[in-house]
Amino acid sequence: MVLLQSRGKMKCKDLARELEVSERQIQKYKTYLDEAGIFIISKYGAYGGYEIDKSNSISNISISFEELIVLESISEKLKYSNDIYQKKFSDIVEKIKLVSKTDEEITPMNYFTIQSKCNYNHEFQRKKYADITLSYITNKKLKIKYYSINSGHTIRTVHPYGLFNYKGDTYMVAFCEKRDKFIDFKVCRISDYTILEEKYKIDKTFSWREYSKNSIGIYKDDEIDIILKVKYPFSIIISEKVWVENQKIIECEDNSIIFKAKIRGYTEIKSWVLSMGSNVEVIKPDKLKSDIIMEIEKMKNIY
Repeated sequence: MVLLQSRGKMKCKDLARELEVSERQIQKYKTYLDEAGIFIISKYGAYGGYEIDKSNSISNISISFEELIVLESISEKLKYSNDIYQKKFSDIVEKIKLVSKTDEEITPMNYFTIQSKCNYNHEFQRKKYADITLSYITNKKLKIKYYSINSGHTIRTVHPYGLFNYKGDTYMVAFCEKRDKFIDFKVCRISDYTILEEKYKIDKTFSWREYSKNSIGIYKDDEIDIILKVKYPFSIIISEKVWVENQKIIECEDNSIIFKAKIRGYTEIKSWVLSMGSNVEVIKPDKLKSDIIMEIEKMKNIY
Protein backbone atom coordinates (compact mmCIF):
# COMPACT_ATOMS: atom_id res chain seq x y z
CA MET A 1 0.00 0.00 0.00
CA VAL A 2 2.83 2.40 0.90
CA LEU A 3 4.60 1.63 -2.38
CA LEU A 4 1.46 2.32 -4.41
CA GLN A 5 0.78 5.50 -2.46
CA SER A 6 4.29 6.81 -3.07
CA ARG A 7 4.66 5.71 -6.73
CA GLY A 8 1.07 5.98 -7.95
CA LYS A 9 1.07 2.87 -10.12
CA MET A 10 3.17 -0.31 -10.23
CA LYS A 11 3.06 -3.53 -12.20
CA CYS A 12 2.56 -6.82 -10.35
CA LYS A 13 6.04 -8.07 -11.30
CA ASP A 14 7.65 -4.85 -9.99
CA LEU A 15 5.80 -5.12 -6.68
CA ALA A 16 6.86 -8.77 -6.42
CA ARG A 17 10.51 -7.89 -7.05
CA GLU A 18 10.42 -4.99 -4.58
CA LEU A 19 8.86 -7.04 -1.78
CA GLU A 20 10.76 -10.24 -2.71
CA VAL A 21 7.63 -12.40 -3.03
CA SER A 22 5.89 -14.17 -5.93
CA GLU A 23 3.39 -12.44 -8.23
CA ARG A 24 0.77 -14.84 -6.90
CA GLN A 25 1.45 -13.53 -3.39
CA ILE A 26 1.00 -9.94 -4.64
CA GLN A 27 -2.44 -10.94 -5.94
CA LYS A 28 -3.27 -12.32 -2.47
CA TYR A 29 -2.13 -9.03 -0.91
CA LYS A 30 -4.50 -7.19 -3.26
CA THR A 31 -7.36 -9.38 -2.06
CA TYR A 32 -6.50 -8.72 1.59
CA LEU A 33 -6.42 -4.95 0.99
CA ASP A 34 -9.76 -5.07 -0.85
CA GLU A 35 -11.28 -6.94 2.10
CA ALA A 36 -9.93 -4.24 4.45
CA GLY A 37 -11.63 -1.51 2.41
CA ILE A 38 -8.48 -0.33 0.57
CA PHE A 39 -9.52 -0.90 -3.01
CA ILE A 40 -6.86 -1.55 -5.66
CA ILE A 41 -7.59 -0.94 -9.36
CA SER A 42 -6.03 -3.27 -11.95
CA LYS A 43 -5.31 -1.61 -15.30
CA TYR A 44 -4.16 -3.69 -18.25
CA GLY A 45 -1.84 -2.88 -21.13
CA ALA A 46 1.66 -1.52 -21.56
CA TYR A 47 0.97 1.38 -19.21
CA GLY A 48 -1.19 -0.59 -16.81
CA GLY A 49 -0.60 -1.86 -13.30
CA TYR A 50 -2.00 -1.65 -9.80
CA GLU A 51 -3.04 1.62 -8.19
CA ILE A 52 -5.13 2.65 -5.19
CA ASP A 53 -8.72 3.72 -5.94
CA LYS A 54 -8.54 7.06 -4.15
CA SER A 55 -12.16 7.92 -4.91
CA ASN A 56 -13.58 4.82 -3.24
CA SER A 57 -11.70 3.51 -0.24
CA ILE A 58 -13.14 4.00 3.16
CA SER A 59 -16.63 5.20 2.17
CA ASN A 60 -18.05 1.65 2.19
CA ILE A 61 -16.73 0.83 5.67
CA SER A 62 -19.36 0.96 8.37
CA ILE A 63 -18.14 2.93 11.42
CA SER A 64 -20.19 2.68 14.61
CA PHE A 65 -20.81 5.53 17.04
CA GLU A 66 -18.71 3.75 19.69
CA GLU A 67 -15.81 3.39 17.24
CA LEU A 68 -15.99 7.11 16.44
CA ILE A 69 -15.79 7.88 20.18
CA VAL A 70 -12.61 5.77 20.36
CA LEU A 71 -11.09 7.67 17.41
CA GLU A 72 -11.98 11.04 18.94
CA SER A 73 -10.53 9.99 22.30
CA ILE A 74 -7.25 8.90 20.67
CA SER A 75 -7.14 12.21 18.80
CA GLU A 76 -7.45 14.07 22.12
CA LYS A 77 -4.74 11.92 23.66
CA LEU A 78 -2.34 12.60 20.78
CA LYS A 79 -3.02 16.34 21.04
CA TYR A 80 -2.10 16.56 24.71
CA SER A 81 0.82 14.14 24.27
CA ASN A 82 2.39 16.59 21.81
CA ASP A 83 2.45 13.79 19.22
CA ILE A 84 3.92 14.75 15.85
CA TYR A 85 1.05 13.00 14.00
CA GLN A 86 -1.74 14.67 16.02
CA LYS A 87 -2.84 17.10 13.28
CA LYS A 88 -2.81 14.44 10.56
CA PHE A 89 -4.72 11.98 12.76
CA SER A 90 -7.30 14.65 13.61
CA ASP A 91 -7.80 15.36 9.89
CA ILE A 92 -8.29 11.63 9.21
CA VAL A 93 -10.92 11.41 11.97
CA GLU A 94 -12.79 14.36 10.45
CA LYS A 95 -12.82 12.63 7.04
CA ILE A 96 -14.11 9.41 8.60
CA LYS A 97 -16.86 11.35 10.39
CA LEU A 98 -17.95 12.85 7.06
CA VAL A 99 -18.59 9.41 5.52
CA SER A 100 -19.93 7.74 8.69
CA LYS A 101 -23.62 6.99 8.89
CA THR A 102 -24.24 8.34 12.40
CA ASP A 103 -25.99 11.65 13.08
CA GLU A 104 -25.09 11.71 16.77
CA GLU A 105 -22.78 14.50 17.86
CA ILE A 106 -19.55 13.39 19.55
CA THR A 107 -18.14 15.32 22.49
CA PRO A 108 -15.01 13.47 23.56
CA MET A 109 -13.89 13.58 27.18
CA ASN A 110 -10.82 15.76 27.67
CA TYR A 111 -7.56 13.87 27.96
CA PHE A 112 -4.48 15.41 29.55
CA THR A 113 -0.87 14.28 29.65
CA ILE A 114 1.61 15.72 32.12
CA GLN A 115 5.06 15.35 30.60
CA SER A 116 7.82 17.44 29.10
CA LYS A 117 7.58 18.26 25.41
CA CYS A 118 10.14 16.93 22.95
CA ASN A 119 12.50 19.60 21.66
CA TYR A 120 12.98 18.79 17.97
CA ASN A 121 11.85 19.69 14.45
CA HIS A 122 8.50 17.91 14.11
CA GLU A 123 8.44 18.06 10.30
CA PHE A 124 11.85 16.34 10.05
CA GLN A 125 10.77 13.85 12.72
CA ARG A 126 7.63 12.93 10.74
CA LYS A 127 9.72 12.37 7.61
CA LYS A 128 12.11 10.12 9.56
CA TYR A 129 9.21 7.99 10.84
CA ALA A 130 7.82 7.61 7.33
CA ASP A 131 11.21 6.69 5.82
CA ILE A 132 12.06 4.25 8.63
CA THR A 133 8.71 2.57 7.96
CA LEU A 134 9.43 2.47 4.21
CA SER A 135 12.89 1.04 4.91
CA TYR A 136 11.30 -1.74 6.99
CA ILE A 137 8.51 -2.52 4.48
CA THR A 138 10.96 -2.78 1.56
CA ASN A 139 13.68 -4.45 3.68
CA LYS A 140 16.24 -1.86 2.57
CA LYS A 141 19.16 -1.05 4.84
CA LEU A 142 19.27 2.35 6.51
CA LYS A 143 22.50 4.33 6.82
CA ILE A 144 22.25 6.76 9.74
CA LYS A 145 24.34 9.45 11.39
CA TYR A 146 23.63 8.86 15.06
CA TYR A 147 24.60 10.67 18.25
CA SER A 148 25.38 8.42 21.20
CA ILE A 149 26.04 9.85 24.65
CA ASN A 150 28.93 7.40 25.10
CA SER A 151 30.60 7.62 21.66
CA GLY A 152 29.37 10.87 20.07
CA HIS A 153 28.47 11.00 16.36
CA THR A 154 28.94 7.76 14.44
CA ILE A 155 27.83 6.42 11.06
CA ARG A 156 25.87 3.17 11.32
CA THR A 157 24.24 0.81 8.84
CA VAL A 158 21.13 -0.65 10.46
CA HIS A 159 18.22 -2.99 9.70
CA PRO A 160 14.98 -1.51 11.15
CA TYR A 161 12.65 -3.91 12.99
CA GLY A 162 10.18 -1.60 14.73
CA LEU A 163 9.37 1.62 16.59
CA PHE A 164 8.27 2.04 20.21
CA ASN A 165 7.51 4.89 22.58
CA TYR A 166 9.19 5.26 25.97
CA LYS A 167 8.61 8.21 28.32
CA GLY A 168 7.45 10.44 25.48
CA ASP A 169 10.33 9.62 23.11
CA THR A 170 10.27 7.33 20.07
CA TYR A 171 12.92 4.64 19.63
CA MET A 172 13.79 2.42 16.68
CA VAL A 173 14.72 -1.21 17.31
CA ALA A 174 17.29 -2.14 14.67
CA PHE A 175 20.11 -4.58 14.04
CA CYS A 176 23.35 -2.59 13.98
CA GLU A 177 26.02 -3.96 11.61
CA LYS A 178 28.77 -2.07 13.49
CA ARG A 179 27.88 -3.57 16.89
CA ASP A 180 26.58 -6.87 15.43
CA LYS A 181 23.49 -6.86 17.64
CA PHE A 182 20.03 -5.34 18.12
CA ILE A 183 20.05 -1.83 19.60
CA ASP A 184 17.45 0.78 20.58
CA PHE A 185 18.13 4.02 18.68
CA LYS A 186 16.48 7.24 19.89
CA VAL A 187 14.95 8.59 16.68
CA CYS A 188 15.50 12.28 17.52
CA ARG A 189 19.27 11.57 17.73
CA ILE A 190 19.38 10.47 14.08
CA SER A 191 20.65 13.69 12.49
CA ASP A 192 20.92 12.36 8.93
CA TYR A 193 20.04 9.15 7.09
CA THR A 194 19.87 7.46 3.67
CA ILE A 195 17.76 4.50 2.55
CA LEU A 196 20.21 2.22 0.75
CA GLU A 197 19.42 0.01 -2.25
CA GLU A 198 21.03 -2.95 -0.50
CA LYS A 199 18.45 -5.18 1.17
CA TYR A 200 18.54 -7.06 4.46
CA LYS A 201 16.88 -10.31 5.45
CA ILE A 202 14.53 -10.25 8.42
CA ASP A 203 15.75 -12.49 11.24
CA LYS A 204 12.62 -14.57 11.79
CA THR A 205 13.90 -15.69 15.19
CA PHE A 206 13.69 -12.10 16.47
CA SER A 207 10.91 -11.67 19.01
CA TRP A 208 10.00 -8.32 20.59
CA ARG A 209 8.69 -10.20 23.63
CA GLU A 210 12.05 -11.96 24.13
CA TYR A 211 14.05 -8.83 23.27
CA SER A 212 12.30 -6.77 25.97
CA LYS A 213 11.77 -9.63 28.43
CA ASN A 214 12.38 -8.72 32.11
CA SER A 215 13.35 -5.17 31.15
CA ILE A 216 11.75 -2.10 32.78
CA GLY A 217 13.07 0.36 30.21
CA ILE A 218 15.41 0.80 27.26
CA TYR A 219 18.53 -0.68 28.86
CA LYS A 220 19.23 -4.32 28.06
CA ASP A 221 22.40 -4.84 30.12
CA ASP A 222 22.93 -7.08 33.19
CA GLU A 223 20.02 -9.07 34.62
CA ILE A 224 19.81 -9.40 38.40
CA ASP A 225 17.66 -11.03 41.06
CA ILE A 226 16.33 -8.14 43.12
CA ILE A 227 14.57 -7.95 46.49
CA LEU A 228 13.29 -4.59 47.71
CA LYS A 229 11.36 -3.51 50.80
CA VAL A 230 9.10 -0.65 49.72
CA LYS A 231 7.40 1.53 52.34
CA TYR A 232 3.91 3.02 52.25
CA PRO A 233 2.70 4.94 50.18
CA PHE A 234 5.20 3.87 47.48
CA SER A 235 4.18 0.27 48.20
CA ILE A 236 0.76 1.08 46.72
CA ILE A 237 2.27 2.74 43.64
CA ILE A 238 4.64 -0.18 42.97
CA SER A 239 1.84 -2.74 43.50
CA GLU A 240 -0.37 -1.04 40.91
CA LYS A 241 1.94 -1.99 38.01
CA VAL A 242 3.31 -5.12 36.41
CA TRP A 243 6.97 -4.12 36.04
CA VAL A 244 8.06 -7.54 34.79
CA GLU A 245 6.04 -10.72 34.28
CA ASN A 246 8.01 -12.70 36.90
CA GLN A 247 7.55 -10.22 39.78
CA LYS A 248 6.28 -11.34 43.21
CA ILE A 249 4.82 -8.97 45.78
CA ILE A 250 4.45 -9.88 49.46
CA GLU A 251 2.32 -7.57 51.60
CA CYS A 252 3.55 -6.79 55.12
CA GLU A 253 1.59 -5.82 58.25
CA ASP A 254 2.98 -2.25 58.26
CA ASN A 255 1.55 -1.64 54.72
CA SER A 256 4.99 -2.02 53.17
CA ILE A 257 5.72 -4.70 50.55
CA ILE A 258 8.56 -7.03 49.66
CA PHE A 259 9.14 -6.82 45.91
CA LYS A 260 10.97 -9.76 44.28
CA ALA A 261 11.86 -10.02 40.59
CA LYS A 262 14.46 -10.95 37.99
CA ILE A 263 15.07 -7.69 36.07
CA ARG A 264 17.34 -6.80 33.15
CA GLY A 265 18.89 -3.37 32.67
CA TYR A 266 21.11 -2.66 35.68
CA THR A 267 21.60 1.01 34.78
CA GLU A 268 17.85 1.65 34.78
CA ILE A 269 17.23 -0.46 37.89
CA LYS A 270 19.61 1.75 39.85
CA SER A 271 17.84 4.93 38.67
CA TRP A 272 14.45 3.37 39.46
CA VAL A 273 15.48 2.53 43.04
CA LEU A 274 17.02 5.99 43.57
CA SER A 275 13.79 7.64 42.34
CA MET A 276 11.97 6.17 45.38
CA GLY A 277 14.37 7.85 47.81
CA SER A 278 14.01 6.79 51.46
CA ASN A 279 10.83 4.84 50.67
CA VAL A 280 12.80 1.82 49.50
CA GLU A 281 15.47 -0.45 50.97
CA VAL A 282 17.58 -2.78 48.82
CA ILE A 283 17.68 -6.23 50.43
CA LYS A 284 19.39 -7.98 47.51
CA PRO A 285 21.82 -7.96 45.67
CA ASP A 286 24.73 -6.56 47.68
CA LYS A 287 26.26 -4.94 44.57
CA LEU A 288 23.14 -2.82 44.01
CA LYS A 289 23.11 -1.89 47.68
CA SER A 290 26.76 -0.76 47.50
CA ASP A 291 26.19 1.18 44.26
CA ILE A 292 23.19 3.00 45.76
CA ILE A 293 25.30 3.97 48.82
CA MET A 294 28.08 5.28 46.54
CA GLU A 295 25.57 7.33 44.55
CA ILE A 296 24.12 8.82 47.75
CA GLU A 297 27.65 9.77 48.87
CA LYS A 298 28.28 11.52 45.55
CA MET A 299 25.02 13.44 45.96
CA LYS A 300 25.95 14.45 49.52
CA ASN A 301 29.30 15.79 48.28
CA ILE A 302 27.51 18.03 45.75
CA TYR A 303 25.27 19.57 48.42
